[in-house]
Amino acid sequence: MTTTGGTRSFGIDNNLRSKPAPYGMAADEKKEGSKLHVGADIHLKGEITSCDRLIVEGKVEASMTSKEIEISQSGVFNGTVDIDTADISGQFDGTMKARKRLVVRKTGRVSGDISYGEIEIEPGGEIGGSLKKIAGEQGSLLNDIEKDKPKEKASASEDKETA
Repeated sequence: MTTTGGTRSFGIDNNLRSKPAPYGMAADEKKEGSKLHVGADIHLKGEITSCDRLIVEGKVEASMTSKEIEISQSGVFNGTVDIDTADISGQFDGTMKARKRLVVRKTGRVSGDISYGEIEIEPGGEIGGSLKKIAGEQGSLLNDIEKDKPKEKASASEDKETA
């Protein structure tokens, strides 16, 4: 055991030790984009912008475009979301476009006009309304664009030959 300047090192270089987290942030918490947490007794209405992650424990009536939404068991969301991933343990009613993934937990209730890339529904989870898979359509749209490119090049070269 070595003591230098009032600090015990126990054979570990103090410069290699992890630095303490800033006040109010857990040591293992990663800094992730903007996050809005709507607590259990909160009712929020309006449009949500510039929010990377929304966590709903209360009630939200809004429209939102974001990366992630998580609706906890006590949470309720009514409105429109255009999102990458959605994890629903509470209630969602409205229009949802989950571009990458929609997860409906065993306590989750989802209804409305729902489109998704991938879907997972745990036993007990409920989903109703109109459902539409969007991943296959996006893939075919990209394939159609790629298929049209050689045609465009061929027609451009034919135009040059005729000119």
